[in-house]
Amino acid sequence: MADSIVITGLGLVSGLGLNCASCWSSLVAGANPVRPFTLFDPKDLTCNFGVELPPESEALFSTIKPRSRSQMTRSTMISVMAADMAIADAGLAGSATDSARIGVVTGATGTGYFWDKPGKDEHRILKNMANASSSWISLRNKFHGPSYTVSTACSSGAYALAGAIDLILSGQCDAVVAGSADSSINYADVEGFQSIMALAEDRDDIGRACRPFDATRSGFVMGEGGGMLVVESEDHAKKRGAKLYCRLFRPGLSSEAYNMLSPQPGGAGMAIAMERALANARMSPPDIDYINAHGTSTGYNDVYETQAIKTVFGASAASIPVSSTKPQTGHCLGGAAGVEAVISVLALCENMVPATLNLRTPDPECDLDYVPNRCRPRQLNAVMSNSFAFGGHNGVCIVARV
Repeated sequence: MADSIVITGLGLVSGLGLNCASCWSSLVAGANPVRPFTLFDPKDLTCNFGVELPPESEALFSTIKPRSRSQMTRSTMISVMAADMAIADAGLAGSATDSARIGVVTGATGTGYFWDKPGKDEHRILKNMANASSSWISLRNKFHGPSYTVSTACSSGAYALAGAIDLILSGQCDAVVAGSADSSINYADVEGFQSIMALAEDRDDIGRACRPFDATRSGFVMGEGGGMLVVESEDHAKKRGAKLYCRLFRPGLSSEAYNMLSPQPGGAGMAIAMERALANARMSPPDIDYINAHGTSTGYNDVYETQAIKTVFGASAASIPVSSTKPQTGHCLGGAAGVEAVISVLALCENMVPATLNLRTPDPECDLDYVPNRCRPRQLNAVMSNSFAFGGHNGVCIVARV
């Protein structure tokens, strides 16, 4: 039974780019891809902008066979493409690994399926299957190990990584493809988040609409994207000569059990998840060199996350850089935790702390080091990634150097 878990492959698709290299270079350069929506007509919406994938994504999706593509939603295609990248990066396809010992665990809020055209959609059952992403990744790669999808809203990717680790530690798998993806950029979903006042409404300056931890923040902007990782036992990875990005520890998980839309005041549930993540990693607060915050740019989340970090990290809180990358990726909902897990690994490997874009007006209640507007070089040995979801599902991941 393996005790040490490592990450050997990364795949990332977002509004910043269509692979890890382009996403990371755009992120570090301070790219701001917020644009008016083109995937649907948003004219009746107040928040009619967000972060869509670059136009070249159609060429990326075209690598999927037409028949298979016709049976997938955009969310599923994003998960498949991100998984393809991670699998290729890890050199897992065609390796000597027994295909029955390679699993797939994906996170998603659903498949993003809706039908608003005349007539019938013959593929509606396949497109609407909640397990579509994990099923397609297994089928596409002929992986015969355990395969399933979890749905815990914005923390789905963290729960997927926890499931992947459990499959390895239980002895069922040597390697697991895990992460999350989502595309909810359609009229119904955007209007829904607008109706609960979660979205920014700064139509005069859409590039600054998402501004986590800023005193004038008014909500997030929707994004789409996916982050997938290949997770293995360290012994297995070394035996097959795989490159090792970093170690991954079992995520800390908790439930708010408080309100469907709001965390507990003071961030009590968030703090539990962070404390459990530290315990699972056998680390103490000073061991963490950077926190990739959930940082949604909403009033309650940013304050409560700040308070939770102070509760857990105590005297260390003021010296740890904390940033939100959502101004550049948008809030990818079910894909957020997967996207941000990959970004956290890249930050660790590159010794670079991503910035919090658009932070200009300090909020007295948000008084940590949020790395405003410019990335910061820093030696990183351990990184924490926070994901706190509607419904109260909290997931916190820690990655560290091998």
